[in-house]
Amino acid sequence: MPKVWIFPGSFDPATRGHEDLIHRASLLCDELIVAVLINPDKKGLLPFKKRIEILKAVCADLPNVRVDSHNGLLADYARQQNAAAVVRGVRSGTEMDSELPWSTFNRALYENFEAVYLPARPDLRDVSSSMVRQLAAFGGDITPFVPEKGAELIRNYLEHHI
Repeated sequence: MPKVWIFPGSFDPATRGHEDLIHRASLLCDELIVAVLINPDKKGLLPFKKRIEILKAVCADLPNVRVDSHNGLLADYARQQNAAAVVRGVRSGTEMDSELPWSTFNRALYENFEAVYLPARPDLRDVSSSMVRQLAAFGGDITPFVPEKGAELIRNYLEHHI
């Protein structure tokens, strides 16, 4: 049975940090599902379908990566996909502290839930989607912080919607 991992997130927008984690995680499993999830606690910048389009462009050259979406609990999605693990990127100890309770919570909902934590590369550690959203809202150049393959799609969307 192929080892399936899920990399979940809101990806609003996808950053170079996300891109790096996708590449690294794809080397560790047979299939990586990049799952765009709705986070009810976050106010979105990009529409759901645009996030998926951007991620598909970013992942186009990775044969064992597919982009999907889910509107519900991560544990339920992991069960549906028969996932061996969920991969999460961590940028700091504080972020790790916030990730651990979610792992425990998800394992209570799905006993086979396993989390794999990949540390962010030092040069990408300070890049976050929320910072990119704020920079974009004020008309700043987001290209150093978002994947090259997604930058044009993001710029075009923002030019017409902000």
